[in-house]
Amino acid sequence: MSETPAQRRERLQQEAVNWHLRLTSGSADPAAAEACAQWRRQSAEHDQAYRDLEALWQQLPAALQADRRRRGRPGRRRPVWLRHGVGLAAAASLLVAALAGFYPDYWQQPWADYRTRIGEQTSVALVDGSIAHLNTDTALDVVWNDNERRVVLLRGEAEFEVAHDPQRPFRVVAGTTSTEALGTRFVVRYDGNSGSVSLLQGKVRASRPSPHGAQADSAVLAPGQRLHFGASGLSAPEAADSSAVAAWRRGRLIANFITLGEAVAEINRYRRVPIRLLDAELAQRPVNIAVDLEHIDNWLDALQQTLPLTVVKAGPWLFLR
Repeated sequence: MSETPAQRRERLQQEAVNWHLRLTSGSADPAAAEACAQWRRQSAEHDQAYRDLEALWQQLPAALQADRRRRGRPGRRRPVWLRHGVGLAAAASLLVAALAGFYPDYWQQPWADYRTRIGEQTSVALVDGSIAHLNTDTALDVVWNDNERRVVLLRGEAEFEVAHDPQRPFRVVAGTTSTEALGTRFVVRYDGNSGSVSLLQGKVRASRPSPHGAQADSAVLAPGQRLHFGASGLSAPEAADSSAVAAWRRGRLIANFITLGEAVAEINRYRRVPIRLLDAELAQRPVNIAVDLEHIDNWLDALQQTLPLTVVKAGPWLFLR
């Protein structure tokens, strides 16, 4: 069966990505550069696919390029194919994106009691009858004893349906913040530095100890409230849309009155290769989103109809500009 124009274009984009990765990996030799040149000379479409790729990498954020420079070894001379023809920023950006974007969850907390990878969700029945619903890229440990039921959220997001047991409090620990519940449903989210607690039903108390052992911060949440925690302590409870907080349980991502940059960051939690937003001004555009997590690309296609942006696909990468 012959290729359609769209299939041919996608194949050439993927091949261009593969060549660019090979040339910027640090292990290629001049023969690889010549092989790539021969590939580009096969047709005008081949050459244009590679040119488009180079132009796209030039638009990647300066921070991404700086990260590559920090990783470089001082005094190392660049290969000839980087000194002539392929921009350093383009090569650096592609390699950093490739290394940072693929399979980061495989290296996170590999020995956790329960974990999900990017895009996965699961529910775990705990021995006391409680249920932990794990969202994308989540890891947790469970510690049970006669005095306490303790779940350590190492990273990610989970909703807890807690079985009542007055003799053993149920606590979720995320960093230095502990959330205690009795017969309740709540969601804890934690990225390794900061996070949030959202109460769906019942009552919880969140607290953080001081360095000297005394309780420095404590707050009680009512249903429909949320608080944030981080290095500065606990925020004051605020109103939260419980339906939106737990929308991921229904395969949806719902958020209102956020920026496009924040929306992309949320969506990237569910994508193994993150979407890159290349326009800083566009990132500040206010949006309301309702995304089917099984069909994220459909939302991106619709986004082009409502905002002045273009979705560019290059192999496994997606860019908004």
